[in-house]
Amino acid sequence: MFTTKATPVINIREAHSLWDLLNSKYQMMEKMLIYEGFIHDIDLKAAFKLIRRPIEKNIKILEKELTTYSIPSPDRNRAAVQLQGESDSITDEHIALDIFLYFQEHVENLLDAFYSCFTNDGIRKMAMGMASRTITETNVLVHYLRAKGWMGNPPMAKAALNENTKRVSLAEAAFLHDHLTYRYDTMHLTEIFVAIVHDRDFLLVLEMGLDRLNRQIKLLEKQLETYLVPFPKRPGKFTLTLKNVRFFDDDTIFRTLNSFMQGAGAKHAKAFKQSTYNDDIREFFKNLLLEEMEVFNDFIKVGNTKGWLNPVPRYVP
Repeated sequence: MFTTKATPVINIREAHSLWDLLNSKYQMMEKMLIYEGFIHDIDLKAAFKLIRRPIEKNIKILEKELTTYSIPSPDRNRAAVQLQGESDSITDEHIALDIFLYFQEHVENLLDAFYSCFTNDGIRKMAMGMASRTITETNVLVHYLRAKGWMGNPPMAKAALNENTKRVSLAEAAFLHDHLTYRYDTMHLTEIFVAIVHDRDFLLVLEMGLDRLNRQIKLLEKQLETYLVPFPKRPGKFTLTLKNVRFFDDDTIFRTLNSFMQGAGAKHAKAFKQSTYNDDIREFFKNLLLEEMEVFNDFIKVGNTKGWLNPVPRYVP
């Protein structure tokens, strides 16, 4: 006897994220169809064809998800837009930069969907995959825009001591400082939590997190030293013993760290998308972001296993 496989549970936040992502991609497709009638540059026409393929692929994936969970679909983009531009009022540079702006914002949309997905592992994995691919595509687009001379140069920080080291923009220098400060604070907070948690599995997770933080701190300190960015003050080492004090439950500690990690996602995304001058720094932030997504995905699974995440209301069609 054959039984119908039950549809996985999805919460109301995840249902909205699926709708919102599909709506964004429909709007992007219509914008590209409009712009295609005004493009003069042969390279940009070829780039548009490459850009459209993953968007069309993701639209099919999202349409399937909405069907699976019986989520109402947004209005689709037009199948074609019959416009031809005879004037230079819409330049190729404007078109390319507007598309780039969409990619920058869409990285944040995808990360917002990913970091707010607690109930359905499949949807979180899908959002993580889309975000990872979009981050890579955005990185490629930066190289293309700079090769065309369409990417403006931002205000620069002072030159590094080593004349062979490429300079960094003010934004890139600020993000390096912010990220090191964030990790100093997170490490200090995690050290406190290690001293008061009771669950052995959670303790192991926190200790692994400290190892990762220490590794990332060393990498960031090296970057700040290379580019002559002033170091933030390091917090003192936590030396108190609080094993017998129960003023925080393990689930409260978990949710506190979960909020920290969600905030870190936005911080990483902003650093990546605004690092448009120094390729090495952008690649560095890209790798940090991808690593943090993997860690968060595993962290949520731990929380669900322990029952420490407050359940979001279930989506009912």
